[in-house]
Amino acid sequence: MNMHDLAASIVEKNGEAFLCFHGKSAHAMEPDNGVNAAVLLATFLNKIFEEGESKDFTQFILDAFGTETRGRFLGLAYNDEISGDTTLNAGIVSFTPEEGGRVQVSMRYSVTYPFDEKIGTCTDRLRDSSFAVEVKSNSKPHHVDANDPFIKTLQEIYTSYTGEEAELLSIGGGTYARVLAKGVAFGMLFPGRDDVAHQADEYVYIEDLLKATAIYTEAISRLASYNGEGENQ
Repeated sequence: MNMHDLAASIVEKNGEAFLCFHGKSAHAMEPDNGVNAAVLLATFLNKIFEEGESKDFTQFILDAFGTETRGRFLGLAYNDEISGDTTLNAGIVSFTPEEGGRVQVSMRYSVTYPFDEKIGTCTDRLRDSSFAVEVKSNSKPHHVDANDPFIKTLQEIYTSYTGEEAELLSIGGGTYARVLAKGVAFGMLFPGRDDVAHQADEYVYIEDLLKATAIYTEAISRLASYNGEGENQ
């Protein structure tokens, strides 16, 4: 990593100087689309620290998150055909002399992920280090079979309005669809459009908004009389 190409600044406030590195935000479900400012800072500081807890902490950040976001170093990596890679986003990083270093990670794991086994592997890998893993919360993946009549209905509606094949996707993002037994996220990012969800200056094309409205209206109409077996009543 070439430190000369990084966006950084020194900010003075109340007589103190703060070193700030500027990354690029991205959705936690795909960290590779962004630039982690904490990793940039750790890269810089690791070249300065020679020993001690600060050196150990910055080195851990570089080992675990410096060059990959799939959890290989921690033994958490996993991939399945249904949902693809498990991803790890080191979203909040902090360090104090009193409490040491802490990395809060958002892990979006695959549908068939052997959760307990993988957490056990991670625990074993960290056993001889000064670090430990703690699961603060666990929201399991939500999946609806591609052959379910409910999914087929949504595909038919999409195709009828766009003339394009409705490709099924699995995403790492958490949506309210998970509170329904057969809920799925349906739209409205169309092929060829940039995914700007949760980004600064988020926007939508008016033509896409109108097309999505028509698709949603048809979907609501069809599904309102859906009997769960692929038939309307």
